[in-house]
Amino acid sequence: MDRPLLTPAMRTARFLNIALNVVIGILIVALFLMLILPFFGESVIDAMETKNGQAPSLPVLNLSGALGGSLIAAAYLYVAFVIKKIVRTTLDSNPFVEENISRLRKTWVVIALVEIIRMVAMGFIDQSTQAAGSLEGFSLKTSLTAWFLVFVIATMAEVFRIGLELRRDQELTV
Repeated sequence: MDRPLLTPAMRTARFLNIALNVVIGILIVALFLMLILPFFGESVIDAMETKNGQAPSLPVLNLSGALGGSLIAAAYLYVAFVIKKIVRTTLDSNPFVEENISRLRKTWVVIALVEIIRMVAMGFIDQSTQAAGSLEGFSLKTSLTAWFLVFVIATMAEVFRIGLELRRDQELTV
C-alpha cells in the first residue's frame, strides 16, 4: 500500500505536533509545581540547613507569586493546546478554516490579557517596596517580546482570514 507523500508543510506540522506535546508536558509540570511548592517551600528550606544550623537564604515562593506564575503557566498551556489544534488542521491539509481564525484571535487576546495582568501586578510589587500607601513608585514595565507575540498572532489571524477568503473565491471560480 502506497503511503501518501508528505508535503513540507505536513512535515513541519508533524514536528510541531511533537514539539507541542513536549511543551505541554513541561507547562503541566510547571503549573503543578507552582501550585504545590508554596505549601512545601518552608520544609524544603528547613531540610537544606547549612553547617552552622541556619537555613540558607533562598527566596521562597509566596502564595501570590505562585498564583501569578500559575496564571501565566495556565494561559500559555491554553495557548499551546490551541496551537496544537491549528497544527492538526494543517496535518489534515486544511489550515484555512473558520475555527483557526477564531482560535488565533482568542490566543492573542489571552496573551495580551496575561501581559496586562503581569504588568500591573509587577507594578504593584515594585511599588510595595517603595513608600507604602503612595503610587509614586508605581510603574508599568512592558515586555516587548510578549507584545510582539500578540502582534504576530493577530497578524496571523488576519492572514488566515484572507487565506480562507481566497480559498472560497477559488472554489467559486470555474
